[in-house]
Amino acid sequence: MQPLVLLSNKLSLFIEINGYFNNQGWFIRNVTDPNEVEKLVENEDVAGLLWDSSITSMSQSLKILKSLRSKISGPIIVLAPAKDKKRRSLFYNINIDSFITRPFEYPELVAKVKQLFWVYDRFSITNDLKKSKKQEYRTETVKYNDIVIDFKHYRVTHRGYDIGLTPKEFSLFWYLVQHRGKVLSRDQLLEGVWGYDSAGSSRTVDIHISHLRDKLAEKSETKNCIKTVRGFGYVLDNQYPFENFNNKLATWTK
Repeated sequence: MQPLVLLSNKLSLFIEINGYFNNQGWFIRNVTDPNEVEKLVENEDVAGLLWDSSITSMSQSLKILKSLRSKISGPIIVLAPAKDKKRRSLFYNINIDSFITRPFEYPELVAKVKQLFWVYDRFSITNDLKKSKKQEYRTETVKYNDIVIDFKHYRVTHRGYDIGLTPKEFSLFWYLVQHRGKVLSRDQLLEGVWGYDSAGSSRTVDIHISHLRDKLAEKSETKNCIKTVRGFGYVLDNQYPFENFNNKLATWTK
């Protein structure tokens, strides 16, 4: 069973979290050194991360979590002192899943983590691929222009180099590729990628599109492929051929 990792050097916090999460069937692995979290994630699969930001500087937390985001396919939750509340946007900008300030109720923390895992499980790329009625795959990689989408490792690469998409950015890019040439509203993207109808959350889509564009432009020749349709949404350029890496792509229904 993949553990939930808790970064904290506070024994009382570990005891409380360990007790509540164990009762829900989760194993908590406590790490006291933030640098050790990086080593752990490099060598082992983890289910998710609880990060006590009070034991690190803000810059250190942001630097390490930004690196970890592309390596952890589950939720990342930051536990922070109340004084850091005004700076939570910095953490959301690096695509953490939740920012919780102390004091908090432990049952509420457990409920939040359960909800995040429900979202990840229900709308994971694996489930999307299994349920999709539009294609049958004969390969684990497909290609869009100079970009390779790797479903085995859930990453997008350019000339063999991972361009560093988060799990949600991966989902968003793949959804756009599936519907390339079709203008998609923000609500359609919310429902198709996030899996829910969330009125007033179109900013979420805009932020993820912006991050996705930046990474594609920095690492790939596929620049400006995501077009903005003013007042409506976005469309992925259909000029590039879509094929599997070995020219064995399965049939698509039109």
